Amino acid sequence: MRERLAERVGAAAYGSVLVLTTLAVVRATDVVTGHGSELVVGVGVATWIAHLFAELLAEHVRRDEPLTWTQLGHAARDGSPILAVTVLPALALVLGGANVIADETAVTMAIVVALAQLSLIGGVVGHYSPANTAPAWTFAATVAIAGVIVVALEVALSH
Repeated sequence: MRERLAERVGAAAYGSVLVLTTLAVVRATDVVTGHGSELVVGVGVATWIAHLFAELLAEHVRRDEPLTWTQLGHAARDGSPILAVTVLPALALVLGGANVIADETAVTMAIVVALAQLSLIGGVVGHYSPANTAPAWTFAATVAIAGVIVVALEVALSH
């Protein structure tokens, strides 16, 4: 169970950082056209496919026998948090595109939601990690701050 949780936490954290990096380039004009939500979902789907591909290659190294459909299913489910973390930020952008909320508010809301998701992931790790002696909320805050630093580095390196 711990190994499966670790796989899913890793996928969720990776997906969250990529969503935040994507949101760093989304502008209000992207919200009204629908490009912002498409970009967030597209990055999530492409990352999940790449993750699935990489996991299946790794399984070929781990196993002496050919892969089964069950192993494919495990790899797909273990990577599914990458897809899951795109849903709420993309929904915030869709709400902006539908004029339910202002475009700038939609971008801000998507970023806040993505940061909250990353914090929750940190809270899960803080709760389940036997090596962690700090309260889960402290670990969650530290993960959110570290995530922002990683996103800032990714954005700086990509420009």
